[in-house]
Amino acid sequence: MTLSKIYNKTTQDVNTRDKQPILIIENMSDSWLKEILTEYNVKVVHDFQDKNSNHVKLITPKLVRDILRDKTLQVNCIKGPLSLLSRNEIIVKLLRFVIKDKAYSDLIGVPLVPVLNESHAAFGDKKYYLANFSERRLFPKYGPNVFVDDTIDQDMKEVFLNKDFQKANKIHLFDLNGFKKILKHDLSIRPSLEWDPDSQSVPNRHWLKEIWDRILDFNCDLQLFDNYPLLPAVKPALPGIVPKSQLIALNSSTPLIRHPSNFNYEPMAFVLEKIGVCFTDFRKAEQLKTYIFDWNPQNVLRIIEKLRKFKDISMERFLKPLDSENRESFRRFVMDNWYEFVYTRRKVIKVQKEFYDILRQLPIWTTHSIEDPYKSPRNGCLLPQGLEFYSPLGVDSNYFDVESEGEWLALNMLDVPVISLNSYITGVCYHIKCVNPSDPKYMKFISSLLRLPLHIIPESLERFSIIPNESYTRLMRANELYDPCEELFREVFAGSDRFLPLELRNGWVLDGLLKLGLNSVTDGRSFIRVAEEIENLSRMPLPPENLYERAKVVVRHFYYHLNELGLTGERWEKISNIRFVPSKPIDPPFLETAYSKVPELHSFSSLRLPKFKNICWTQCPIYDDNVLPQYNVNNIFPELSEIESQVVVDHLYTIRDIVRADLSEWKSSGLSKLLHTVFLQIYQHLDQDPMVQTYLKLKLKVDPNIFLNGEDVFDHYNWVSAKQLVLNIDEDINSKNRAINIHLVPFKRLLRICGVQEMKNPQIDMQVPGTYSQRDKIAISLARFLDEQSNSSYKIEKHGIQRFHDVFFHIRGEVIGSSRYVLAASANHFERMFTSGTRESNPQELVHVNIDDIGPEAFCVMLKWLYGRSLEDALLDIKMPPMADKVSFYLEIYIDLLNACEKYDLQELKRLIEHQIVKSNLIKAQNVLEVKKWAERYNAMQLFSYCKNFKEVNLTLLARHRYVDLLYIEGDELSDTLDEYEDELGVLYWDREENEFCDWSHNAGLDDFEKNC
Repeated sequence: MTLSKIYNKTTQDVNTRDKQPILIIENMSDSWLKEILTEYNVKVVHDFQDKNSNHVKLITPKLVRDILRDKTLQVNCIKGPLSLLSRNEIIVKLLRFVIKDKAYSDLIGVPLVPVLNESHAAFGDKKYYLANFSERRLFPKYGPNVFVDDTIDQDMKEVFLNKDFQKANKIHLFDLNGFKKILKHDLSIRPSLEWDPDSQSVPNRHWLKEIWDRILDFNCDLQLFDNYPLLPAVKPALPGIVPKSQLIALNSSTPLIRHPSNFNYEPMAFVLEKIGVCFTDFRKAEQLKTYIFDWNPQNVLRIIEKLRKFKDISMERFLKPLDSENRESFRRFVMDNWYEFVYTRRKVIKVQKEFYDILRQLPIWTTHSIEDPYKSPRNGCLLPQGLEFYSPLGVDSNYFDVESEGEWLALNMLDVPVISLNSYITGVCYHIKCVNPSDPKYMKFISSLLRLPLHIIPESLERFSIIPNESYTRLMRANELYDPCEELFREVFAGSDRFLPLELRNGWVLDGLLKLGLNSVTDGRSFIRVAEEIENLSRMPLPPENLYERAKVVVRHFYYHLNELGLTGERWEKISNIRFVPSKPIDPPFLETAYSKVPELHSFSSLRLPKFKNICWTQCPIYDDNVLPQYNVNNIFPELSEIESQVVVDHLYTIRDIVRADLSEWKSSGLSKLLHTVFLQIYQHLDQDPMVQTYLKLKLKVDPNIFLNGEDVFDHYNWVSAKQLVLNIDEDINSKNRAINIHLVPFKRLLRICGVQEMKNPQIDMQVPGTYSQRDKIAISLARFLDEQSNSSYKIEKHGIQRFHDVFFHIRGEVIGSSRYVLAASANHFERMFTSGTRESNPQELVHVNIDDIGPEAFCVMLKWLYGRSLEDALLDIKMPPMADKVSFYLEIYIDLLNACEKYDLQELKRLIEHQIVKSNLIKAQNVLEVKKWAERYNAMQLFSYCKNFKEVNLTLLARHRYVDLLYIEGDELSDTLDEYEDELGVLYWDREENEFCDWSHNAGLDDFEKNC
């Protein structure tokens, strides 16, 4: 049984015995108790005589406590002296009396707690707190019910501060727990509370500050105050709307955020307010960080995600209140602060894990969809970077409509799938017929496509007509369009509507077009297009009037910018066959037979330089003088300054056929001489052309008569084949074996290619003495003779002619004087002659020598050589008569010299003469047999061998040429000669059987000769 119940039972017993118990005040100083106790139906007296002692009780602290316990304190009706005291003064006076026995634990239920209001306050009913004034005023509503009045006397304060007293009667100092318990009575738990910060009543700004000062002083976990509306929220000011003030419950799941100080963040602040985020300008404190976020981009995303999770809804639903403008503001905010959400690791930028999922859920990114214009990165896809969206059919799409490269990169970092460029472009090209070339959206798309890095742009686009022309009337392939910034294109394609539109004429767009084949003068491919355009214009029924001027511009451009074109062999091959180069007709009288009779356009491969006009006019057009290839062009393409042998050969045949057709116009014009010159020019070119052989031989099989072996081009007899001609003979053998006209002699290579017969000079190594050997010999001998003369015992008196010559040669009526001394020094023969003791050796007598087998000219040459002059110098003094035959004249002198050499034993001179005969090409078909005989007679064996070889290598021709001579050889000489001709006759028989070269109708004499033999 509790102490309170025991007291109650005692009181009941007293009342049971006597309905009106008597209480006696022992000490008169406590008489004031009478005024209080009488309110509780108790009779109080001051002495013992008044009543029977059995019903009298002495008033004690315990008795008073029992009387007051669990009863309402009745002090308001007191009329005595106590009425002058305040309620709390009376309570304190009573309390001081009832605790005289220090029975602190017996105060339970006694209503003597001096609280700040007049409410019932019994010990033990609730917790009471000792608080100072500043603490008490924090809780004006409920605080007076539980705060002990701190104005009580000091002795009573000490009682309340007594630990035992506090413990027994639920008296506490004002601490955190008390603060929290009292707060819930003054500020109820709720999500929010409208308030007036400037109000005189609680809550107000001053009160809230002091509350938070006290809370923060406790340095406690703020979760103790969760859900208390203790955070002042300030809504962003909207135009025309006065914001309401609220206190928001303290909840880490629904934190507030500080209002941004930067005005640029205002649009985002409105977005947050619209989705339920609360703002505050409340104080900053470390403990409040989880409840009040500082404004920064990261915290904006954090608070959005916290609120979404708190509401447990999808991000789409959470952001549903946002209109288009709000979402645009949100997206710009994210992009402006993108680098707050990413980090760099090993040079790779990645989205921080904390924000990755949040950003991927945000439906703030614009798409090309009318029905659903905003999607999250999880629900859309990207076009290739830099490519603009275009839908030929105008259908909705979930492709994001990115505003910048940064936005594309951001979405890409959020792992938004990127469609393949080829796939997307294929879709557009599939419906390309639905595209309006003048559609601005399409222009934007095609420009973005062409701005992509060159290695990304598909080369397959070359095949598609996707580029608008200048008038936006149709789509064309890039290689069908031209850059009008290039002067060449403006000149050639004027009026063609094949230029680029203005938007596509510069920057990276132009580079993309070049990759797709845009015609530009910077490469060979575009130049080919230009040349082909000139060719196409020339084929029109009514070509432009200035077509030739355009063509000249193109050709000059080619010459001047050749190095810039970067032509490959394949491209040059193509250019060289395009007909865009102006030509000019040749002058009369050959105009009617010319390949090109009027000014026309031709290709480089068909045109020839004017210098080749005479050797090709029937086969090729001739360059116009204004477009002749420049020096630098000919260096790179030497074929432009050349002419093919096939062309010249065909021209030769054509002119020859015309000449042989007896054209009266040419004959009447007196063109024989001019034509003769033309043919010689043709022969000269073919003779120097190293490539002529193959084609020419093919033509010769059909018609070999291409050589003009005479002066008159119109004489059919003069037109022969090379096989009818013989080189190195001076006269015709017959009509089938003719000597070559002097005009054809320079063209030996050509003649040999065509099968000319040739009297060949054999190759033989001949020993030739040194140039000054004779002079050296004379010097040595003269010195020796001088020594011998100084030792002689006799003297020679020198007078008259003996002072100069002492030997005289009498030759065919001429006298040639000389010096024995010099002759003896020059030749062994004369040394023996003048030193052998004969009459000729007597130095005192003149010597006279008669010579009849050597001509005077040859003898003079010999003497000059003996005197030390070279053979060539000695021969220069001989003057050939004007009408003499050069071969016969010099050969006669050389034969006499050979005779002299053999007679006077001059072997070195003999070798020189042999060499001179061969070198001077004096051995001919008509004299080779005779020279061979003379060489054999005079022991000129080198010359003999040469003649023998000459006969062997030219056996057939020699037999044909000399068989007539055999008819006039008589007697024994004929027998000897027949031996020499045995082989030749065998060849002749073979020729007759083959019937190749001999015209037997003209050689009847040979048959007669054979019969006679």
